[in-house]
Amino acid sequence: MFYDRIKTLCKKRNTTVTNMLKDLDLSTGSTGNWKKGQLPKGDILAKIADYLETSIDYIVFGEYRTDLDNDEKKLLAIYRSAPDKIKYKLLCDFEKLTVKECEQYKQNSDC
Repeated sequence: MFYDRIKTLCKKRNTTVTNMLKDLDLSTGSTGNWKKGQLPKGDILAKIADYLETSIDYIVFGEYRTDLDNDEKKLLAIYRSAPDKIKYKLLCDFEKLTVKECEQYKQNSDC
């Protein structure tokens, strides 16, 4: 349920739904409707998802809906589970590898 998911995400960030709404300059009066299963409008969903650093798909449906293949999902899971310093290194190394590969295969590729 939408409200339960945002409540859980807020708790993980050491805040409450009420505090999140105040931070976003949104009315706290809608939470009763959310508890009953109603959803906020799209622009509010987008603000909440951005604040909670998640996707609208997740807060509405409880899952991430993507067109990623299994290998891409594995890479994303590895990246998300890494500490920040390692994330930075992974990105740098991946970018260097990609640039190097493109240089090697420039004639046969659209890099």
